[in-house]
Amino acid sequence: MPVTARRTALLRAVKSSESSTRPMGRTVGKHRKTSKTAATPGRAAAAVLSVGLAVSGGAALSVVTPADTAHAGTSKTTSAAWARGNKPIATKPLLRYADAGSAVRYVQRSLDVPAGGWYGSATRTAVANFQRRVGLPRTGTMTVNTWRSLFYAASHGLLHGGTGKATGSFHTKVLREAAKLKGTPYRYGGTTTRGFDCSGYTGYVYKKAGKKLPRTSRQQYAATKHLSRKAAKPGDLVFFKSGGGSVYHVGIYAGGNMLWHSSRPGRPVAKAKIWSSNVAFGRA
Repeated sequence: MPVTARRTALLRAVKSSESSTRPMGRTVGKHRKTSKTAATPGRAAAAVLSVGLAVSGGAALSVVTPADTAHAGTSKTTSAAWARGNKPIATKPLLRYADAGSAVRYVQRSLDVPAGGWYGSATRTAVANFQRRVGLPRTGTMTVNTWRSLFYAASHGLLHGGTGKATGSFHTKVLREAAKLKGTPYRYGGTTTRGFDCSGYTGYVYKKAGKKLPRTSRQQYAATKHLSRKAAKPGDLVFFKSGGGSVYHVGIYAGGNMLWHSSRPGRPVAKAKIWSSNVAFGRA
């Protein structure tokens, strides 16, 4: 068959395939755009019909199909992942698996993960473990609440060992529970949210965080491991002593010469400065 005849036959075959895909019983408007799904069978038919057909000189007539759209999708995803991964840390960006950039590196450095800048399985596991330690859902994703807990832990020296995983998680819980009770009134002998005395407050907070303390400030002092001010971490107990050395008050160390405590009648639970140099620190 002459080459011209072959090309004419091919065109007729393609048109026949395209016409078979048109809807029956209803004509398509002149100005209506054909859908991508309608065009696809025609292209596929052309590709199939072209296989094995030869033109002059024995060259094969080929029809090239459109490039795989998966590459475009991957490029778009990668671009979005970089955009999230490089957002300012102060904005608390929602970071997830496969993100990459400076914000991811900050998370990795904070949680002692090799800081390659890519949010892989190691980073996701580290984030999930941190969330478990601070009482958040273990999603492995950097949510706003996870960012807040990370900032808090970093500012209070609860990251990078030192206190250890167990101690760090416990201390974080102590500080969270202590802050929840801000404004609770003072009450002699009080051990509930209706009112606290000093040791009633510390005992309640520690119990909520997972450890039980004796009832009075003196008993709590005797039951803890004594620490220097330098070794004390936020969440430890701080005891106030009289000139004779006896303990008369206790609070929860908040770092930076501050504490959470229930001080006296008329003064609700609050965060305040440590007003005395005659103090001791203890860890339960």
